Amino acid sequence: MGKMAPLQSKNIYRYRPRVMSNERVFALLDRAIEWEEGRRSGQILYADISRIRLGYRPGNLANNRFVAEIWAKDGTKLEIASLSARTMFDSENLGPQFRIFIAELHRRIADVSTSCHFEGGLPAWRWWPAAIVAVVTISAALYLIGRALVMGELMLTALMICLGAFLMWQMGGTVLRNRPRKYSPLLIPAILLP
Repeated sequence: MGKMAPLQSKNIYRYRPRVMSNERVFALLDRAIEWEEGRRSGQILYADISRIRLGYRPGNLANNRFVAEIWAKDGTKLEIASLSARTMFDSENLGPQFRIFIAELHRRIADVSTSCHFEGGLPAWRWWPAAIVAVVTISAALYLIGRALVMGELMLTALMICLGAFLMWQMGGTVLRNRPRKYSPLLIPAILLP
């Protein structure tokens, strides 16, 4: 792991954001989080972390991708995801390791900082338009299902029900999990973690 000292597994987390990118490695030290990506590396003191946002961000083919965004007072931003890219179409789910690492990071920040803001989901200015689009899309799917049923098109109705169920599952889950919220670092909402 380069310059980083060996630590217990709950204190180290590594993932590859994209197939053709360097692996990102994060280590929880006594007073700071250390990160490394290729030739770039750095360290942020826990006391200098101003904000953490946890969210559910499914990718194109990945339904269970969770992300932690970490901002330092100096403007540095780190992103940690629960999936690691293996190939163009395959990712390794690191959910259990991600959950443990993020909980430990929260605990360490809570021990040294009272000024850090803990946020979940999307910012309100992004969530409200997403919620409106989801409601309109699901309503349109329900309307089309009703029209197909009235016209006696059973095959079309069955197809629309399958499509509508898929839309409700994908969009509804994403919108509900990403509702803007604040939380305590020692009581992370389960919906924000894998």
